[in-house]
Amino acid sequence: MNTIFLNVSNYNTIIFKNVKMLVFDMAGTTINEKGLVYDTLYKTIKNFGLQISKEEMHKWHGSNKYEVLDYFFYKNKPMRNENCEIENAVRDQLFSNFNNNLNDIYFTPSDIGLIDDKLPELFENIRRKDIKIALNTGYSKDIQENLIRKFNLNDCIDDYISSQDVSFGRPYPYMIHKLMERNNIMNVKSVLKFGDSRNDVLEGINAGCLSSVGVLSGVGTNKDLKDARYVLNNIMEIE
Repeated sequence: MNTIFLNVSNYNTIIFKNVKMLVFDMAGTTINEKGLVYDTLYKTIKNFGLQISKEEMHKWHGSNKYEVLDYFFYKNKPMRNENCEIENAVRDQLFSNFNNNLNDIYFTPSDIGLIDDKLPELFENIRRKDIKIALNTGYSKDIQENLIRKFNLNDCIDDYISSQDVSFGRPYPYMIHKLMERNNIMNVKSVLKFGDSRNDVLEGINAGCLSSVGVLSGVGTNKDLKDARYVLNNIMEIE
């Protein structure tokens, strides 16, 4: 009970004991959405008339998507207006455009799916060890909950949290710490974090997790995930 095994390439099986909770990122880690969220962010910002390059998007992988929108909105200083009401209305329109664009892509017929069809079975097997499963994300709460419903994940997870629920998203540790508080987990060294971006890995490190594990199933490369102690091809290599 409470033991997790990682089948890491070029290592013997890695064993973690006394584990109480696993925290998984969503896009690219539990959900195979082929980078659509970042493509949508880029196109939304560019189509709004803001200056952005695809290279600039890279460092924002795994971050709160609305912090990304804010960054590029306020970076374009010529657009800033001394009338705060006008400025806020323009900013709100940018946020609305992104939400509408992402909803159109995610929740109309599309080929996005779980990272593996057997993911619910994996989660259930882990929960039988008395280990909690939690999802965290840089999505809005609404989009997170819609994705959980779309893939019927409610029955195989214990909790979920969005960066919208805390003061600051990744790489800050607040989502993990709030999940711990809600699930009566006292020791951060009983928590493992899994994610496909550098900010995911840094979140787990900053939270003080037992280990912060990278996965190659999303946007991150081995170079991006260099701060992770271990890197999996995908989370199906967990037992």
